[in-house]
Amino acid sequence: MIARLVLENFMAHARTELELGPGVTALTGPNNVGKSAVVEALRCLAQNPAPRHVIRHGAKEARVSVELDDGTRVVWIRKKAGAGYQLWRPGAEAPEEFWKLGRGGVPDEIREALRLETVVLENRDDAIDVHLGDQRRPIFLLDEPPSTAAAFFAASSESAHLLAMQDSLKRRTQDARRDQAKATARLSAVEDALDRLSGLPDLDLALAEARDKEELLRRSGEGIPALEDWLSRRADLKRGAEAAARRARVLEPLAAPPPPAPVDRLAALGRDLRAARVARESAKAKATALATLSEPAAPAPTARPAGILAELRGLLRQRAAVLARTAALAPLAEAPASVSTLRVAELAQGIRALKAKEKALSGRFATLAGLRESPTVRKADALAELLRRLSESRAAQDAARKASEDCAARLDGLRAEIAARLDAVGVCPTCGAGLELHRFIREDA
Repeated sequence: MIARLVLENFMAHARTELELGPGVTALTGPNNVGKSAVVEALRCLAQNPAPRHVIRHGAKEARVSVELDDGTRVVWIRKKAGAGYQLWRPGAEAPEEFWKLGRGGVPDEIREALRLETVVLENRDDAIDVHLGDQRRPIFLLDEPPSTAAAFFAASSESAHLLAMQDSLKRRTQDARRDQAKATARLSAVEDALDRLSGLPDLDLALAEARDKEELLRRSGEGIPALEDWLSRRADLKRGAEAAARRARVLEPLAAPPPPAPVDRLAALGRDLRAARVARESAKAKATALATLSEPAAPAPTARPAGILAELRGLLRQRAAVLARTAALAPLAEAPASVSTLRVAELAQGIRALKAKEKALSGRFATLAGLRESPTVRKADALAELLRRLSESRAAQDAARKASEDCAARLDGLRAEIAARLDAVGVCPTCGAGLELHRFIREDA
């Protein structure tokens, strides 16, 4: 006996729970509120019909759960791909699940738990449901002819029950044979489709090889900038060595510069000579001026001649000093003509520049001496061969990339062909479940 009924995402019911008490339970209410959906939910639970219109709009699945008075719970789950059952035994920690039942298939365990079986009559295609009635129809044979009622009550006998079971077995056997023939035909078609896809492993292997080659080419390409940088630095060092060799050849024939003269002593001597010349010229001028003077007149016995005499004595003393200096300078030779020191300064500056260059070249030669000798190219076309191999590597990389793109395009085409074939087949011939592309092909492959 049903004690509790729960509808989830079933037709108009988002979630509805009904607690059924002992005796009769009546559902009342206006039209289109879901009263008939409750009866339809019990029919789906008992008969597992094929249509999936019972799933509420926007939901992924519908559930109908009943809890019996002995603690058993039966759950019917309808998904878009198929339907199944969960059977919770009293005290069980996990349910028994039943899937891939086909159209209208109800497991025996569910039938035994619910006890909502229909009655099959002889010479009648449809069974009589004594538990659930249709809307606006009388219940339990009230609108059937008397022969049907008689057949129903006669079916309670053992013979009628055995005959009905035989007829049911025959019908099920015929249906099973038809289903087997259809399944065999569909299996053959699926095998043919799979044979057309037999080249997929080779394509996957070729794609994996292409990816490996692409990775190898990528690593080779990463080493090209380092090689180009090494060649550029080698060319720079070679040009620097050639320039240093040319400078060495230019400086090799030059003799060592003479030691510079002590110009300070020479400058002091020039200053002394110029002062002596000035003094000699001054003495000559004074002597010339005094030579033209006449003898002084006899002094008059007055006070003025005494002053003039004193002045004259002073002049005479100066004249004696000049004459003494002139006599001292007479043996001296003529002072040499002064020489310009501009050329000496230019030579000194050139010597300092040459010393600076010599120091710079010595430092550069010391730096170059620590370098290893540049590798020699045994063949003149070695660099050309290296460039040719790099070009071939780039061409191989482009070809591998093109092959990878072609493989990807072929895989997309095969996926589209498989999807179209699955849409044409519709449902699985063995279980009635929907056929979805992700169950046959891994997207991450």
